[in-house]
Amino acid sequence: MDATEQIAELIKRHIEGDITAEESGRLNRWRAADSANEAFFQRVTNGEEIFADALQWIAMQDRYEGADLAEIKRRTLRKLPADVPRPWRPHRLLLYTGLAAVFLCVSLFAYFQFQQPTVPQDIEASSIHAGGNKAELQLSNGQKIKLRTDKEGIVLDNNLTYSDGTPLLGLAQDELAKTTASISVPAGGKYKVMLSDGTQVHLNAQSKLVYPLLFATEKREVHVEGEAYFEVAKAFNKQTRIPFIVHCKDQVVRVMGTSFNISAYADEVYTRTTLVEGSVEIETAQGSITLRPNEQARVRQGDIQKSTVDIQQYVAWKKNTFLFFETELRDLLKQLSRWYAIEVSYPQDMPPTYFYGEITREKNLAEVLRILEKAGVKFKLRKDGTVIRLHVIQS
Repeated sequence: MDATEQIAELIKRHIEGDITAEESGRLNRWRAADSANEAFFQRVTNGEEIFADALQWIAMQDRYEGADLAEIKRRTLRKLPADVPRPWRPHRLLLYTGLAAVFLCVSLFAYFQFQQPTVPQDIEASSIHAGGNKAELQLSNGQKIKLRTDKEGIVLDNNLTYSDGTPLLGLAQDELAKTTASISVPAGGKYKVMLSDGTQVHLNAQSKLVYPLLFATEKREVHVEGEAYFEVAKAFNKQTRIPFIVHCKDQVVRVMGTSFNISAYADEVYTRTTLVEGSVEIETAQGSITLRPNEQARVRQGDIQKSTVDIQQYVAWKKNTFLFFETELRDLLKQLSRWYAIEVSYPQDMPPTYFYGEITREKNLAEVLRILEKAGVKFKLRKDGTVIRLHVIQS
């Protein structure tokens, strides 16, 4: 292991909190040897920089010359949770920073502007502010309720309330038994739901959950579109476990009591089910498989593929965080589009670019673009009527 790899490994251990006293001493000596070393260390650990091609800056300091791309890739500093097993493969880019995710805040046009053809205008990305709790609840009796943005979720007990106990809607017991609810989360939103059996469901942007206000005694069934994280409560009927069944695009998931994530967006090629705890059975028109923790099922038109994955990147959104793990730019843009409530456009022949990093979803879009542009990707944000579109103009 050469000097570049040694320093990269020491910084990685420092970030993960897994550095020994001896290693810490070596790292501190390297930091003290040059003020530029210390400045670099602070940028990495404070999440203020993006680096391409495996700590290229350190490699330059060490006068590492003549490396081909594969050799440089091998020296990429990894920033991922240490407690989850994951495969390592070479990567093109490292994205490491504290960023935010945001929702679209659009001003209304004046009356005369509606009467005239709109002209696309360049706008500042800083006008796209951080997203939050947004959802609409619709009941099968026709009632529609725009849920409060200062509340993070709703709970169904004897009545419908917000998660902090604030009353939402009172229904008679006989009404509860025959009423179905649909909660829809728009782009730039998220919301939580506690079902009548105690199951918790976290809904990501552009997602929908359909469920009965009271479950039947023999089974519990819900329908999902988009992305949802389930923490399924165990339920029994005469000492027999009541199964929990999730219907979504191309598959049915059967559960007894477990934690898992489903991503079933209509514009994605695959429906992904990622298991965190317990076990689930995935059924499609072509067969079925059983998942164990740290496994993921990918379903496309009934065909199932199973693999071991780093679950953190698939559930980080629940903690209001993006975690990119060899994420291609097109997939990254889909995530940004949903969370920021914007549309995206890029050249069809745009070459693949991969990103690594952890990003908090609490700041504005300008900060996201500023970081991405350091990797050589250029953007233009334009508003055409009520539509805001992010254009990739260079990659």
